[in-house]
Amino acid sequence: MRILGYGKTEKVDHLVSKEMLDRESARKLQKFLEEVEMAIFSANREVMKKAVPELTRDSFMAFAVRVAEARARYLKIALELATITNPSADDIGRLKAAREANDELVQAFEATKRVIERGYTLLAR
Repeated sequence: MRILGYGKTEKVDHLVSKEMLDRESARKLQKFLEEVEMAIFSANREVMKKAVPELTRDSFMAFAVRVAEARARYLKIALELATITNPSADDIGRLKAAREANDELVQAFEATKRVIERGYTLLAR
């Protein structure tokens, strides 16, 4: 709402509260939301199956190892630089590249884990 030039914007989770709906409207709303959730689930499952058919227990575990290696590389460089009074721009660049690689791999791993947890894909043996 905006009054006299001042405004506050917030995300509104529910425009209509359940108390505002009669029993039949609440039931219809709940049914619709369940249908939307199933459509999202089905779409994710179909897309993931096509895009990532090689996701297996072995590939997921190998991914976890690569993430651990990236984290170790990042920390190793950081600890090496901690012994240098004035690290060079190249040294800082190596550290930054290692951090970015670690961060990206961690994010990708978490996304993959979430896909598995939500059942969008089943791990092949």
